[in-house]
Amino acid sequence: MGRSETGCQLYLIVPAYKTQDMIFQLAKSGCFDALACVLLQSGPDEKVSHGHAEMLLRFTQAAGIPLLLENDIYAAAELGADGVHIPGVESLYGAARSALGGEAIIGVDCGLSRHTGLRLGEMGADYTAFKASADAAPGGTESGLEDMIVWWSEFVTIPSVAWNISGADDARRLSDAGADFIAMGEAIWTHSAGPASAVAQFSASFAGQQDSG
Repeated sequence: MGRSETGCQLYLIVPAYKTQDMIFQLAKSGCFDALACVLLQSGPDEKVSHGHAEMLLRFTQAAGIPLLLENDIYAAAELGADGVHIPGVESLYGAARSALGGEAIIGVDCGLSRHTGLRLGEMGADYTAFKASADAAPGGTESGLEDMIVWWSEFVTIPSVAWNISGADDARRLSDAGADFIAMGEAIWTHSAGPASAVAQFSASFAGQQDSG
C-alpha cells in the first residue's frame, strides 16, 4: 500500500459482526474495484472469523486489492491474507513481520503519536494509521488529527491512514490535508443510500469527481 499518484483512496473497514450475506452483497456490487484495501476487524477475543476472511479474500483477490486482518497474525499466515493491522507496539510489529514475512503489508495504529509512527516506520511498517481520541469532536480537529496528517504528509514518505472517519465533510477535509487513505467503517455500512453507493460516492469525492452526500 504505497502512496497513490491519483491521490487519496478509500480503505474499507469490515466490522466483525457483519454477516457473510452483507459482505457478499457489497462485494458482488462491484464496488471493491474502487477500494484501496479491505480490513476485517477481529472480535473481542482479537480473532477474526475464518469464514468471513475466506469469503473476503476471494473478493479482494478478484479485485486486485489487499485484505488485511485486524490483530490476528496467525490467521493471516494460515489463510494467506495480505497482512495485518495491529497496534503500534514494536514487539508486536516484530512478531508480525517474523510470522508473515517481508512481503506482507503490516499497518500500525499510532493514535496521535508522531514518535510511534516514526519509530515503526523506521522498522518497516507499510503505513501508519492516526486517529482522533475517543472524546474528540467529529473529525478530530481538536485532537490534532488534521494537524498530524498535514505534518506527516509534508515530512514523511510512509503512507498515512486517517482512521475510522465518520462523515463526508471530515473525510474530505482529511483527504485535502494530505491523508493517503481514509479508513471508514460504519459511515459506509450505515449510509442512507447503502454501502455500495457510499463507496462510489466517497471514492469519487476523494478523486475530486463529485460531491459526496
